[in-house]
Amino acid sequence: MPNPSNGLNTHNRYFSQPVMHNHLVHSHVSVNMEGRFYPDDRAEFALSSMVTMIMILLFSSIVAGMSLMIIEQAFMGSKSQSFEQSETLNSIPVVLVFEIEEFDTTGNTNDRLYIMFKFPYASNAIPDTNVKWAMMCDINDTADPPETTSHHTLVYSSGDFNSATELTSNAADDAALDEFNPSTFYHIIIELSEPNGAGQCDLVEDMTSTLVIAVENGRTTELDFHLPVGVGTGYDLMS
Repeated sequence: MPNPSNGLNTHNRYFSQPVMHNHLVHSHVSVNMEGRFYPDDRAEFALSSMVTMIMILLFSSIVAGMSLMIIEQAFMGSKSQSFEQSETLNSIPVVLVFEIEEFDTTGNTNDRLYIMFKFPYASNAIPDTNVKWAMMCDINDTADPPETTSHHTLVYSSGDFNSATELTSNAADDAALDEFNPSTFYHIIIELSEPNGAGQCDLVEDMTSTLVIAVENGRTTELDFHLPVGVGTGYDLMS
């Protein structure tokens, strides 16, 4: 009769070997599966990195394109503004001669001034009616009693350069020309009775005043002058 303990041992021996065998098979399968999984993980990581890099490159390209567009627009705006400022700065008259054409001592406003000028820095021709002049005067009423309500009254005369001509003409012809060219010398006789006879500036001895010449959309020139005692026709106001 078989020994029960031997049978048990036999039974354990029979069943323990399959268990140990199953464990070895499981371990072997796990090693093989892990060996297959590791390359897959690396490939997935590499693919994710490549996608991320492509997205970064695309985003960088978009940002770079937008930056270039903004810079180009700013440059074009700056260029346009610089061109406009250049045109404005260049439209400045250079006065070469400034003197009294006629000095009326009777106390009315038949005084006249003579100006020779040029626009040497202008880029384009300037319409003659775009050049204006204005003169502010203190009539300095010293009569006793005063002819006006005050000894000092500020008045003005004004007009444009429509009557200017080239030096070969008489400096007082509205139809002589329509515009000023940079390479040409011009002159004009300014009637202080302007505009249309309503001008009130009256030149008198011992008087200080300013003649302002303004170019539309351009620069302004101020000519300060003083009339001494004994002033007369031909007096140089730039001296």
